[in-house]
Amino acid sequence: MTDNEVDVGLVREWFDQIDARKGIGQELFLAISQMTPSVNVDLIIKSHDDSSTLLTWRDDEYYGPGWHVPGGVIRFKEKLIERVHKVAKVEFGRELIRIEGPIGFHEMFNTTRDVRGHFVSFVFSVTLNKPPDPKFQIISEPFNGGWSWFSECPEKLIPNQSDLKQYL
Repeated sequence: MTDNEVDVGLVREWFDQIDARKGIGQELFLAISQMTPSVNVDLIIKSHDDSSTLLTWRDDEYYGPGWHVPGGVIRFKEKLIERVHKVAKVEFGRELIRIEGPIGFHEMFNTTRDVRGHFVSFVFSVTLNKPPDPKFQIISEPFNGGWSWFSECPEKLIPNQSDLKQYL
């Protein structure tokens, strides 16, 4: 076997041992993300009066510091709408009282890296059943996982999500 060949039988054997509906783990997810696009949902979370949009602060090795539209990668055999509900539950501990969409579809590319570098995104407009936990509200200095409401797009939206500005 040369350096560029893969023992497909061995890979198949490994994959057969994984129930991807339960997740595949961070390491395998990152490896696969540099070979194929990730399909995800992005949630444009609107206030009850529709005057503002909820964003979270993200500061990690893939996107650096900036405001972020909450979203999540769809699991194997998971419906889009299931992931929409899970994102609201996991990121904010909330249920949704309104879901519209998908209201848009976008391809997002990172031109400087391959790992987590290509996303196919389905955009949904939603409203939470109640406000997020106030202990995570950003009042002054941003922190990872914190949130804030915006009446217009903030200056520091992560570049990878620039196509989503039209919804904010």
